[in-house]
Amino acid sequence: MKLTAPALALAAGLGLVACGGQQTPAENTADALENAAEQSTPEAAAVLENQADQIRDSNGTQPIQEPGSAGQQALQDAGNAQAATAQQPAPPAQGAKPHAAGDPVPPPKTTGAAPHGSH
Repeated sequence: MKLTAPALALAAGLGLVACGGQQTPAENTADALENAAEQSTPEAAAVLENQADQIRDSNGTQPIQEPGSAGQQALQDAGNAQAATAQQPAPPAQGAKPHAAGDPVPPPKTTGAAPHGSH
């Protein structure tokens, strides 16, 4: 099916109306930060959500892809918050205890099948 230019323009217009119109850069940045917060650690999410609220309240920000924008700074601050929690020491690993000299060593487990060399 071939769409004509007026039909295409009408479909695009209806798409914008269905989406509620065009968002401001502040709304787009705040939405992007909230989407990032949903995929982040709790510490980073708190930073991102706080900044998204501030951007919505101010309603005047550069697009998030602009270097030095409030959105870029929020992403950097969230990364720093997430990295700070990642540097905490991990709990000791629980695993097999190594044998000390003189400890009895259990025999190896066998499957119960006869060895290959005996017939």
